Amino acid sequence: MKIIKRKYVVVSMLAITLIMASCGNKQQNDTDSAIENVSKKKKLQSVEVVKPQQRSFIAEVLISGTARPNQKVIIYAMVSGYVQKMHKDIGDVVRKGEVIAELSNPDIMGKYEEKKAQLEAKKAIYGRLKSIHEKTPALTPLQLVEDAEAEYLSVKATLKVIQTQLSFLRVKAPFAGKITRRMVDNGALIQSGLTEDNPQGIVEIQEINPIRLTIPLPESDVAAIDKGMEVTVMFPELQGESYKAKVSRTAGALDLASKTMQVEIDINNPKGLIKPGMYAKVLMQINNREGVLSLPVTAQWMYQNQPFVLVVKDDRVERIPLRKGLSNKDYFEVLNPEITETTLVIIRGKGLVQPGQIVKSVIRSE
Repeated sequence: MKIIKRKYVVVSMLAITLIMASCGNKQQNDTDSAIENVSKKKKLQSVEVVKPQQRSFIAEVLISGTARPNQKVIIYAMVSGYVQKMHKDIGDVVRKGEVIAELSNPDIMGKYEEKKAQLEAKKAIYGRLKSIHEKTPALTPLQLVEDAEAEYLSVKATLKVIQTQLSFLRVKAPFAGKITRRMVDNGALIQSGLTEDNPQGIVEIQEINPIRLTIPLPESDVAAIDKGMEVTVMFPELQGESYKAKVSRTAGALDLASKTMQVEIDINNPKGLIKPGMYAKVLMQINNREGVLSLPVTAQWMYQNQPFVLVVKDDRVERIPLRKGLSNKDYFEVLNPEITETTLVIIRGKGLVQPGQIVKSVIRSE
């Protein structure tokens, strides 16, 4: 009997041990499952999202341009000669018609004196024959008087041409501006720019008031730009200086190579602060519309050189090809019909997630 009782005790103890072990395993499994769930929650990537909003949209475009002189020419001599005196040097400001250089040409001066003397003689002969013919027509034929008059007028015309050549020896400014280059010195021999193939220039003159700003307008914005449109011009080298101006002229055609159209803007430059060659930034307002569904520019995501947006739908990331309309430096118009004012669009954390990934959305209020 004692042996049987001991067997019952052993069996009971084994049963109790098995029950305790089973309960312990269940508790351990429940604990492991809870830890796993917490771990999964901790691994969810958080992304910052916004909802598209209706805005009064002002589309602007910022284009780089270059300041150029309104006019620029190299001055050549109209007749040959040597430089007797340079009146202007590089950096000098000149008025229209002001003498820049004086040339000398002894050959022209000799011809002038010769023709001047001939003119006096021809004039005297013609005058005397005309007087005699008027008093005694029978003694002086009319033909003789007319021949004398023709010779007189011929010499007079030749003398006028030589006088014009002499005036060309004084090289004058064709417009008001600044001398930006000087090519010759006193005593230099200058060939005529009218008759020689490769004449020597004397100076280069540029008109810098107004200054002419040229910008290459992209093909996509050509239709939105018109003559007279107001723009804001900024020169990075002139800190704090901005200019309000208007579009002065457009080329009206695209360059075949660059697919841009040249646009020019005239800017008053009385103090000469804007120098030809300066780099400029031009801000143009190309459109203005009300009630445009738009997103911040940070919402755009480039993938394989194409624009996309990443949206969160049912806690999962989706990649949608982006169709844009108007844009400025802060926002762009959304043309996708599947994107509405309730769509959650990722603006921060785009590089940390992939399409199909489950994420935690944090809405940013704009």
